[in-house]
Amino acid sequence: MLQDELAMLRLEIDTIRNQKQEKRYCEDTETEKEKNDSLQNAIKLNEVTLTNAVFQSSGQLNVVTTENTMLNSKLQDEKLNRERLEAKLQSYRARLATAIQDRDQNQASKRDLELAFQRAKDEWCHLQDKMNFEMSNLKDNNEVLSQQLSEVESKFNALEIELQYTRDALREKTLALEHLQRNPKQTQVNKYMGKHESLEIIQLKSENMLLREQLDDAYSRVECKEKTIIDLKDQVQVIVRMVRVAGEKRALLLREKNKELINKCKQIMERLVVF
Repeated sequence: MLQDELAMLRLEIDTIRNQKQEKRYCEDTETEKEKNDSLQNAIKLNEVTLTNAVFQSSGQLNVVTTENTMLNSKLQDEKLNRERLEAKLQSYRARLATAIQDRDQNQASKRDLELAFQRAKDEWCHLQDKMNFEMSNLKDNNEVLSQQLSEVESKFNALEIELQYTRDALREKTLALEHLQRNPKQTQVNKYMGKHESLEIIQLKSENMLLREQLDDAYSRVECKEKTIIDLKDQVQVIVRMVRVAGEKRALLLREKNKELINKCKQIMERLVVF
C-alpha cells in the first residue's frame, strides 16, 4: 500500500511538474507569436515603402527616356537646319559666281565682290566647322546619356530582382517561423514527457532566435536598396539638367550664327544687284 501511494505521489508530482512546464512553454510560445505578429506588420509596412520607391524610380526612368527622345529630336532638327543652311549657302555661292563672271569688265567691283565672297566663304567654313563641332558634342552627350540611362535601367532591374528575392526569402522565413511555433503546440506533451525535453526547448528557442536575426538582416538589406534607389534618382536628375542646359545654349548659339551669316549673304546680294 505504501509503495502504491508513493508511486501515485510521484505520478502526481510528475504531472504537476509537466503541467507547469507546459504552461511555461505555452506562455513562451504566445510571446513568440506576438513578436512574430509585430514582425509581420513591419514587413508589410516595409514592402509598401519599397513598392512606392520602386514606382517613383520607374517614373524617373520614364522622365529620362523622354528627355533622351527630346534630345534626339533636337539633334535631328539641327541636322535639318544645317542642310537647309548649306543649300542656301550653295545657292548664294552659285549666284555670286555667276555675278562675278557677268561683271568681268569692272575689275574693282570684281575684286570687292571677290573679297566679300571670300569673307562670306571663310565665315561659312568657320560656321560649318563650328556646327560640325557642336553636332559632334551633341552626339557625344546623347551617347553618354544613353549609356547612363542603360546603366540606370540595369541597376533598377537588378534591384527589382533582388527585392523580389528578398520578399520571397522573408515569406519563407515567416512561414518557417509559423510552422515552428505551430508544431510544438501539437507535440508539446510528448516532448515534455521525454528524456530530452530541455534540449528540445533550447533548440526551439535557438531556431526562433536565428529566424529573428535573419529577418533583421533582411530588413537591413531592404533599407540599403531604398538608399541605392534614391541615389540613382539624384544622379539621373543631375544628368538630365546638365544635358538640357548644354543643348539649349548650343542651339541658341547656332541660331544666332545662322542669322548673322544669312544677313551677310543678303548684303552681298544687294551689292550685286547695285552693280
